[in-house]
Amino acid sequence: MAATAFLAAPFHAPGAAPRAEAAGAAGPAGPPAAPAAGGAVGWRTDGAWGLVGLAALAARRRKVAGRTRAAASPKSPEVKGPKGPEGKPEAKAKRPAAFEPSKQIGVTAPLGYFDPLGIAPKDEETFFEYRACEIKHGRVAMMAALGAVAQHFVRLPGFEQTIWGEPMPAGIRAAWANPAAFGFVALALVAGVLEFTIWKEDPERGAGNFGDPLGLNQYTEDMRNRELNNGRFAMFAALGIVAADLATGKDAVQQLGL
Repeated sequence: MAATAFLAAPFHAPGAAPRAEAAGAAGPAGPPAAPAAGGAVGWRTDGAWGLVGLAALAARRRKVAGRTRAAASPKSPEVKGPKGPEGKPEAKAKRPAAFEPSKQIGVTAPLGYFDPLGIAPKDEETFFEYRACEIKHGRVAMMAALGAVAQHFVRLPGFEQTIWGEPMPAGIRAAWANPAAFGFVALALVAGVLEFTIWKEDPERGAGNFGDPLGLNQYTEDMRNRELNNGRFAMFAALGIVAADLATGKDAVQQLGL
């Protein structure tokens, strides 16, 4: 509307005569008088103001149309989270599979996953510690059960009799009979030094894995299951041998009636 008003209403410069009067000033017989200079300036000014008005009207229409389109188009949801070097959201890393104790080494027939009391740890770090202790105790129990049978027949040099000249007892009673007691203490000290220096557990290699110095290449799933099962059996066997020895005074072979 402002542009229309500018175009419709002529501009009269101060002191200039109207165009109509300037045109009628000439006589009927004579030629029409030339338009005054002020009139030409007025027309040019009217045209400039008209162009300004049209430009303002077009800008306003574009602005209104832009607001209408912005209101009509749905906004895309903003993606939150870390962004990559190009400003794009980074893809979320897949969560690692949950640790499952029932799928680890040692779950074998016929019992399968045997945990009736529900004391098996559910996190991998604690399970590794428990498994390392189980393998260690199983290995010690296997050697103890074998040693309980062997000492009925074998005496190491220097341990044939006690310091009082009596025959060295067999079984658990030899652990507190001199000089066998000193040998037991020395054995415990050597085992502790090896465990804290050379045989250190490494989660990257697995519980109880201290390498293969003899090159037997037997660190397979089958052999690891066999070791765990034999160690579990040996722990019960060693405990039974010690308990029966304390109760009856008989060593492992004598307990069998041999």
